[in-house]
Amino acid sequence: MGALLWWLIPIGATALAILYVVYRSRPAKPIDPRDSMQNLRRLQDAMERPLPDLDPEDPRP
Repeated sequence: MGALLWWLIPIGATALAILYVVYRSRPAKPIDPRDSMQNLRRLQDAMERPLPDLDPEDPRP
C-alpha cells in the first residue's frame, strides 16, 4: 500500500503537467477586427515614414 501512495505523487504531477500544457496550447481567441485594422494601419504608417539620413562622417554607430 505504501508503494502505491508513493507512485501517486509522480502520476499526479504528470497529470497536472499534461493539463497545464493542454491549457496553455489551446488556440488564442480571435481578435477584434477593429483592433486588427488599427494594427495594420500603424504598420503601414511606420513603413511609409522615411528613414533618417545617416551622415557617413559621423563616427557614432
